[in-house]
Amino acid sequence: MKDNINEIHPKVFISYSHDSEEHITWVSKLATHLRKHGVDVILDQWDVRLGDDLPFFMEQGLTNSHLVLCVCSDNYTEKANANRGGVGYEKKILTADLMQDNSVNHIIPIKRNNLNGHIPTFFGDALYVDFNDDSKYFDSYSKLLARIYNEDIAAKPALGENPYRKSSIISQDISRNLEIENVKYYNPLMCGSVSFDYTRNDHEFTIGSGLYQFTTQWDTAGMGCIYCYRDKVRRLGYNALLYTDSPPKEEITKFDFSSRYRTINEGQIVILENTNNKFVAIKVTKVFRNNVDIDHLLEFDYQIYKDVE
Repeated sequence: MKDNINEIHPKVFISYSHDSEEHITWVSKLATHLRKHGVDVILDQWDVRLGDDLPFFMEQGLTNSHLVLCVCSDNYTEKANANRGGVGYEKKILTADLMQDNSVNHIIPIKRNNLNGHIPTFFGDALYVDFNDDSKYFDSYSKLLARIYNEDIAAKPALGENPYRKSSIISQDISRNLEIENVKYYNPLMCGSVSFDYTRNDHEFTIGSGLYQFTTQWDTAGMGCIYCYRDKVRRLGYNALLYTDSPPKEEITKFDFSSRYRTINEGQIVILENTNNKFVAIKVTKVFRNNVDIDHLLEFDYQIYKDVE
């Protein structure tokens, strides 16, 4: 492992087990958020191609990283303790590091889909980050990101000055702003539901990733409705009466793509096409101004289409 973690882009390897499609997608979401905050994540979903030497990828990823994040689901813990599969192979490499240096602290356990409450025994009493509760995702993410950058959230207070000393040196408090808020305006999944303050983050919310990424843009209209703009995408399609749920992909041609923006009422559908000619259907489910918790609340469901002719 590299010792210097105070680089601009710390390199982090994510070790996890392929428990389910939902679990794999969640790991990809976490890795995407970290990369948006400057962390050079090594992940098999992105860095392993057909025909690649998987053990060599594991060895290189683990030995060339500043930190290793171990996503300890129940299945991962079982495999690590039994030395089975790729998890067991990675455990052997990590255990060798631990045996060489008992003070090593470059391994961070993460609890996710962990119902038994256990992490692999070779971690000992290592502190972990708990991601089991999705409602506390951003709190856990903040702790993890601060640990990666060596910025403790519960930092030890600075040592004060001698109050009886006549001349004192005033020090400046320099802190790094990692813009945790930005993560709240991005969901990399192909479908889902989002809820956010549409007047913040330049009125934008980004969904999807890669070729299937869309930056949506919104603004205040009337009660129960909102303006949707095509400024960050290629085209915007609207059909006021025909659809109340995501239409079949062959029906997208029935939408009118001639306008720069449209007024979308609660319950209505808007279609966006990005510059890669991919499509997403968005159903506005709630628009609220002067809410108790969020001044300008927008909620919508979305479905990104894999292929549309």
